[in-house]
Amino acid sequence: MRTTTYKLTLGYRYDPNHKGAPYTIDGEHWFNHGDLCEIALKHCLGFKAVKDGNGKWNKCSDIEETATSVKSSKATLASDLTGTDIDLMLDRYFAEVHSTNFSYVAIVDESLIEYNMNAEEFREFTKTWANINERKVIRYKSTSGKMLKWLDERVA
Repeated sequence: MRTTTYKLTLGYRYDPNHKGAPYTIDGEHWFNHGDLCEIALKHCLGFKAVKDGNGKWNKCSDIEETATSVKSSKATLASDLTGTDIDLMLDRYFAEVHSTNFSYVAIVDESLIEYNMNAEEFREFTKTWANINERKVIRYKSTSGKMLKWLDERVA
C-alpha cells in the first residue's frame, strides 16, 4: 500500500441546501462526497477534474488512465453486488472488477490523502472497514482517526 498526501487546490464549494449533493466546482453541477473525492483525486493526479459517467464497476474504472477504483467515506462497493455473505460478494467482485488499482480517499483540512492498494490489500481493507447494510450491499464506514491509523500502519 502507498499513501500520498496532496495539497487540495481544487476549488469547490459546499452548500448544505443541496441535499445529497452539496458540493460543486462550477456552481452548476452538484456532487456527493464520493464524487467530490473522485474529482479531487483526478485533479491532484493531473487528470481532467470531471466525474465519470457512473460506469459499472465491472466495465470501467473511476480513473480509467490508471485503472483505479476510488472509494471514500460511506461509499458503496457496488450497488448491484448484493448478498448476505461478504466473502462470496468479494469473491465475485474481484473476479469481475475492471480496475486493478484501488484508492481510498479522505479529505482532511486542506489536504487530500490517497491510500492506493492492490486487490489483496483492498480486500483486507474492505473486510475490516465495511459491512453489508440493510440494502444487502457492502458499504464502507465513515472515515475516522482509527481507520486512518489502521491504513497508515499498512503503508509500505
